[in-house]
Amino acid sequence: MRREWSPEDVVACWTPVGPDWELVANKSGPTRLGFVLTLKFFELEGRFPQFVEEFSQAAVD
Repeated sequence: MRREWSPEDVVACWTPVGPDWELVANKSGPTRLGFVLTLKFFELEGRFPQFVEEFSQAAVD
């Protein structure tokens, strides 16, 4: 996973789009953020993260 992300890349890669919102619809609060981060991480890496530190801090922010 990349360490440095430009603001444009964060928006392009980590923002939920289309069908992602259907998956997130029944989540709330911190659960929603965690689910979206895990979903997008899987899309980018093709695997689930093993540690929370694997998430891009720019995406979390």
